[in-house]
Amino acid sequence: MSDRILKINELILQQLGEIMNREVEMPGVFITITRVTTSADLHYSTVYVSVMPDDKLEYAVNKLNLLSKRLRGELADKIVLRSVPRLEFRSDVSGKEASDIDALLDRIKDEV
Repeated sequence: MSDRILKINELILQQLGEIMNREVEMPGVFITITRVTTSADLHYSTVYVSVMPDDKLEYAVNKLNLLSKRLRGELADKIVLRSVPRLEFRSDVSGKEASDIDALLDRIKDEV
């Protein structure tokens, strides 16, 4: 991945996080952008999010995808790019999986 793409990913992550804090209302749901991956042609960005509580994950991702055009427009006002990539939101369950593995390892250690 090129340095330019990495910088764009980081810029989108930072700016979109600020926009979402201001613009997205989901009472009782805490959303964190964990990473952004942008295509080499800069047309598409996949935004990975983690959600607490876990049972609201599907709801939050669906709502974010419904709001993606509006969020993209807000993002276009914040960053200077010829064309702001289309946003697709996906769930990032790597944190939950890591937590589950830690719990399993702790249980095994206690049994030994």
